[in-house]
Amino acid sequence: MTDVFELARKYHSELGIKEPSFATLAAELFGDLGLSVMNHLQKEGYSLKGTRFLDYEKSLVLEVVKENKNYEILLRRL
Repeated sequence: MTDVFELARKYHSELGIKEPSFATLAAELFGDLGLSVMNHLQKEGYSLKGTRFLDYEKSLVLEVVKENKNYEILLRRL
């Protein structure tokens, strides 16, 4: 199992979450789920446009693009 700080570094470098505390929060909330989802989407031809948090506790939005279409994927911890 990957430790939370290593995952936080990956959220920073691979998903572009700039703020270290938010990258750590993403790692704590979602483990490698966000990274796995984005990895799968990239294999399907999607590109990451950006990331952001909603409600600062439970929801991470992955903004992706394929061709000329934009999508938002919401990861929410219940």
